[in-house]
Amino acid sequence: MGRVDGDRVPRPPGTGRHPSPESGARGRVGGPLGPVGDTPAVVSRHVPHPGRRAGASMSTLLDLRLERSDARPQDEVVLLLDTPSTMATTPTATRSASLTVTSLGDRILTREIDLVAGRQRIVLGRFDAGSYAVTVRVDDDVAHTAYDVLEDRATRPRYGFVTDFRPGRSDGEAVAESLRAFHLTHVQFYDWMYRHAELLPPEDVFVDTLGRELSLAVVRDFIEAVHDAGAEALAYAAVYAAGKDYAAAHPEELIHHPDGSPWMLGDFLWNTDLSAGSSWSRHIVEEMGLAVEIVGFDGLHLDQYGDPKLATTATGGVLDLAAAFPAFIDAVRRRLPAATLIFNNVNNFPTRTTVTAAQDATYIEVWSPHDDHADLVDLVRGARALAPSRPVILAAYLEPFANGCGPAELAAAKLALATTWAEGGQYLLFGESAGVLVHPYYPNYATLTEPATRELRAFVDFSVANGDLLFDPDLLEATTHLVGGINGDVTVEGVPVALRPTAGAVWVRAATCGARLVIQLVDYTSQADGRWNVPRQETVPVTGVRLAVRVASETVRVRGGHPGAGPGLRELAATRDGEVVTIEVPSFEAWAMVVIDR
Repeated sequence: MGRVDGDRVPRPPGTGRHPSPESGARGRVGGPLGPVGDTPAVVSRHVPHPGRRAGASMSTLLDLRLERSDARPQDEVVLLLDTPSTMATTPTATRSASLTVTSLGDRILTREIDLVAGRQRIVLGRFDAGSYAVTVRVDDDVAHTAYDVLEDRATRPRYGFVTDFRPGRSDGEAVAESLRAFHLTHVQFYDWMYRHAELLPPEDVFVDTLGRELSLAVVRDFIEAVHDAGAEALAYAAVYAAGKDYAAAHPEELIHHPDGSPWMLGDFLWNTDLSAGSSWSRHIVEEMGLAVEIVGFDGLHLDQYGDPKLATTATGGVLDLAAAFPAFIDAVRRRLPAATLIFNNVNNFPTRTTVTAAQDATYIEVWSPHDDHADLVDLVRGARALAPSRPVILAAYLEPFANGCGPAELAAAKLALATTWAEGGQYLLFGESAGVLVHPYYPNYATLTEPATRELRAFVDFSVANGDLLFDPDLLEATTHLVGGINGDVTVEGVPVALRPTAGAVWVRAATCGARLVIQLVDYTSQADGRWNVPRQETVPVTGVRLAVRVASETVRVRGGHPGAGPGLRELAATRDGEVVTIEVPSFEAWAMVVIDR
């Protein structure tokens, strides 16, 4: 909440809360079943219905999601399929559905499954590392989802939030269902603590700094719910904030303006001196360590407020926060060597120094003057350049949702998400039960309607199913030496185009990995300006886009897709004339991807 080159820190195998394949924690049935086993199969069984689910109608729609978001190659992938009773049977027989799994357009598995009214658990088996799309079809009714299988989940984090820990709250399963729906892998527990300087409460039920009544037992229940969905639970903790009582008792730990007045957030938090070895630093690092160990968190979300950049300490020295932050992160890492750590670079400050610290992602909370879609691209690109192997997460709160979930608000979300994902970044937006962040104080989140949830789930599904083409560090951004100007490798016709996100045009982004060319198309043609955090003109289908691509191989393969057609890629026809292939891009809304193996 504010307004490296270093690789991600490796953790010992088996750390965190991921169950071992031998533990039975994932409902394992028999031996190897999936495409990496000897006898591919699908095992399906009925399970009790969990209640109302984010993004699914109880009576009229098929719904499909993953049981857990944290599959590794040795784990079984398990689907949860919800089928309305009217769809599960005919007057004379049980109905069946076709299930298909693809990976970047390659068919991996096809099966027929007997439908069961309500929820059934479908064990697909084990899969090699990669990105996968799933489709279940019952006549004209279709449900989609996606999953990825990764050796290290932290290399592709999908960050979410929970923030309501009031006593008696008991809907953890509903929140877990929403985490599954949006494929979230890491969840920030925002303002779960007693005080900023004293994280653990003196008793189970307590009142926090801003007057909310909270329960540590509910916090623990939600940690369990997050783990059940296959995600990690990260405790929010500010790195340099203390309340009135602590500040009065420890004036030597406060930092000041040149006139001697204290640096504060609002009128209730005093900023503290976190320089290496300071008494505050020693105190709060130990508080953080105890919170993780006693409560059961998997790591920490380390927050700062963006200001100050420089401050005066109680002894008259100058505290340079850009230098102090990475040293502080490293101190937390020494205290918690196996924890997941994410630090908030408020408005990109001070990303250049914190990338050297022992943390797990480059996280940037976005504020003005980063107002345009092109600024989102610059933030992701700059962070990836500083630490190429570390994932980048943007927290860009979408204020339009505070006023509703209509077409203009959905258009704002689709364009902000597509812009960030197309550049290879992740986006903190979803959490709670179909919640979206609209404000830096997370309890002020908004809740999506079911139709809005379904639309945005389709975009998330597409990003997950094609994660290998979006987030792989080996993909090299290549737009300006392939497209436009003197370049003749890629030509785009049929619509106005731009090489950066630009109002009135389709943004064309090209990336390469060897002979593979990945082209992203994000549509801003109906937008009057480039701002990301305002209601946008409703996105409409884009037609008539044509690509001409220079190739080297005798055999060329072209695939493409967009969220409106499901998460998977499909083969696209290409016409060849010498060394140039021409591709007619199918109609799409907001975002499309074309992959050419050339």
